[in-house]
Order: sequence, then structure tokens, then C-alpha cells
Amino acid sequence: MVLRTVAVIFLTTPASAQQTARTVPHAPLPHTYSAAATAQSTAPSEKVAQLCYPLLSDDTIVAGPEQRKRAGEMALPPLTDEANGFAWPDTELGVIKTTQGYAFFASDGGYHGRQNWEGVSEGNNKYGSVTRTLGTLDNPLGSESPIDVSIRPNPDPAANPFYSSYDYLGGGPVYRVPAGKTGAGNLLMVYHAEIPTVTTMSFYSVLGLASSTDEGFTWIDLGEIVRINQGYRPDMDGYDIGDSNLVASPDGRYFYLYFADWLANGTTHWLASINFVALARAPIDAVLAAAFAAKNPHASAFEKRYDGWNVDQGMGGYSRDLRPDAPFWGPLRVSWNSDLNRYQAFINNGSLIAYAESPDGLLWSMPTVLKNFSGDPHHPGFYVTPVGLGNDPDILGKKFDVLYTYYPNNGQGWAGASVRRFTVSCQQP
Repeated sequence: MVLRTVAVIFLTTPASAQQTARTVPHAPLPHTYSAAATAQSTAPSEKVAQLCYPLLSDDTIVAGPEQRKRAGEMALPPLTDEANGFAWPDTELGVIKTTQGYAFFASDGGYHGRQNWEGVSEGNNKYGSVTRTLGTLDNPLGSESPIDVSIRPNPDPAANPFYSSYDYLGGGPVYRVPAGKTGAGNLLMVYHAEIPTVTTMSFYSVLGLASSTDEGFTWIDLGEIVRINQGYRPDMDGYDIGDSNLVASPDGRYFYLYFADWLANGTTHWLASINFVALARAPIDAVLAAAFAAKNPHASAFEKRYDGWNVDQGMGGYSRDLRPDAPFWGPLRVSWNSDLNRYQAFINNGSLIAYAESPDGLLWSMPTVLKNFSGDPHHPGFYVTPVGLGNDPDILGKKFDVLYTYYPNNGQGWAGASVRRFTVSCQQP
């Protein structure tokens, strides 16, 4: 989804529904994004000072190529993609605490052909999945077989009329519904789906929701929640919207969802019309009520922030860039830090992992570099997942871990990929 040998939003590798077509992951946002590449040039009226000055530990490989290969050989249902093997993790990770450690969720980006597994039809003839592993921060693959299942279509086709058009459908970022809320204890996931752009042999991507009521053994599609402002055309430039996570607003009433928006410009090319830090929201109670309704579960509508709220809708509406003057940006993962009492964004810029802070989720500090891969001879692609060390991995503190996919763009493909981890300690300025 976010990794490819061509490190731009737009792909040159075919993404058709053939097993041999997707031999590498998807494309990230540009390596060299600058403020000149955005559709807006007005800087925010307020400045946000950075409170955490990160001190990083050395990297540790927590899932190496051989371990990933063995896990793929044990995966259930069995893998059906001989070309890619176990293409995991092909999204950011979702991490929740269990009684014995952690459960990790991410997409296996390989092809999941339909098969009969233990008397049940599995697979959806699409790339991507929701893969669950049980382990620790030192060993996210653990010793048990990964549960590698496809997101099933909603029983009500009206919930998502676009399901059949996707050739990729997978996700990782999960939200455990807290006690006292509709669907308490169940899982809600943001997924990334792709519709092929046939002429350009690439894809147009969207964000949707899926739910699980059995700890991730099965997932049901709830429908789309965000599309970019540029409408789909089969001859448009490919576009990767990322796979963001749900994070609560400061007042606890809304889910915030960050993404990169392409504002329609009258052409099929992205040109200078990307809002890299766009924001959508929906009321938490409404989202949960719709997702876990006894009849016809579905996705609740999200709205994009434009000039304030209650102005535009998530499925193709307009947006504003929250930090248009940033020297670089890219797909971001946002978490709340209870020690700093503010949000932290971890940014995949293609050649580096960057970092920014916000007191309210709207005004952001200027991003700074956490880890720079520009000198790495393997030119890796990656996904970034911060993990808190307390009871809720989505809540960070003075010290926390960062897990990331390391995909070497040196011809090895997924056979050479690994998951790596480093620890961040926040120092005072």
C-alpha cells in the first residue's frame, strides 16, 4: 500500500488482479515534498512549539526475513500467493493489549484467492488482508499461526456498492471499543482499498471501515468513509491515500482521521493540488452505533474540515491543509501522549521518518526528522507505528516504542523485508 520501488504517490508497477502483478508493496507520498507542492501557501496564524525532543535507541530487528517466511508457512488460511509469499506487514500496525501480551494487526499485501478452508469459503480474489498475530513488542509474530483473513463483503450490498471494484483491500489500524459504548470489546478497523486505474496501470485509493466481533478471526466491510476530492477516472495518475488510524478529538466526541487529499484541478494529474495534512471527523457514538447495529451494520458518514466544520463531506468533498508551510510531510500516524498532553504525528516521508506535535489536532508544530534513510543503500520503504508501553498501546508517554516495516528496494522484495523497533525517550527542551 505505501511501499514501492518508485517512491512517489503514483505507481509505475501494474496493479491488476493477477497473482504476478503485485510483486512489491504500494507507493508512498513523494520523498521530496516541499511547501511549493501544496495547493495552499498561507501559513497557520499560530505557532506550536515542540515539547518533546526525542532521544532514539538503536534499532532492533523484531521480525526478520526468515522469521517472516516461517510465519507465512504457518498462516491460516494458507497463503495463495506464490509470487509474493507473506507480504506482511503491508500497512501500519494496529496494536492492542491482551492478557498474555499483544495482538498485532496489519495487511498481508499478497493475493488472497478464494479457497475452501475447514469447510468455510475464505479469500476474496483481491490483494490485501487483515492479518492477526499474537506476540510481544520484541516478537510481534509470536509462535502461533498468523490468522490471515480477507475482509468479507457486507451482507447488505448497499453498505458498499464499490466492494467489487477493489483489487486491493486490507488494513491494520484498529480501535478496541471501550466499555460503556455500543459494541464494547469489539474491534473497528480503518482499511485501505484500491480501484485500478487501467490506463495508467496504477490505482485510486480510498479509506473505509471494517468490524470484527470475534477478536479478528473474521472482518466485515462496513463501507467507505473518505474519498479524495479528485473523482475516479481510469486514466488518472495513481494515488495513495495511506491507511490512517482513528484518534479521539480533544473533547472525546469525535473520531479524527488524517489523510492526504487531492483537490480536483481539472486534469488527471495531481500537479500542485495535494493537501498533505487533511482531516475528517465523525461523532464516535454515531460511528459505533452504525458499525455494531443489530441489523444492517454500516459506516457512518465522515466530514472533511474545510473552513471549519459542518461544511463538507468525506466522500469527495473539499479540505484544507492543516500545515501548508511544512518543508515535508507524508502519510501520518497520530497518537495521544498523556505525558505531554498533546497529539504526536509520526510521518512517513518516503526517505525519512518525521515527527510533529499538536495540542488540539488542528494546529501542528513544524515537522522534524526522527530517522533519515536517504543514505541507506537499500533505499527502504516503510510504515510507521508508535506503540505506548502502558495498558493502552494507543496512548504514548515519556517513553514509547516505534515499530516500522523495513522493505528494501534492492530487488529482494518481501523476501528481504523485516520489522524493526526503536525506543523514543522525550527530553525537555
